[in-house]
Amino acid sequence: MTTSVAISGEQRPLPDETREALFRAAQEGLTNVRKHAQATRADVVLDYADTAVRLAIRDDGAGSASTPASGFGLVGLRERAEHLGGRLSVESAPGAGYTLSMEVPG
Repeated sequence: MTTSVAISGEQRPLPDETREALFRAAQEGLTNVRKHAQATRADVVLDYADTAVRLAIRDDGAGSASTPASGFGLVGLRERAEHLGGRLSVESAPGAGYTLSMEVPG
């Protein structure tokens, strides 16, 4: 599967806990793409915004009318994001793939 990585904004040091949460989100997102998405492409986008850091994993897979609300991986990521004062979201549409996004202060 073709994978791209894009980083935008001014990179800056982040607390270890924040870096680990973003790493785990990328890891889980790419694992889910490989296992479930039937995708040919995945994009990893890391954006250093003014007061937050955003990570998005997007794929061009089959997508779904419903988004997964559970699963140990997603539950754990949601808990990590909330613990840091951030949020996790998963969006999808039939034929339009999935997007997993984590935003945390930073």
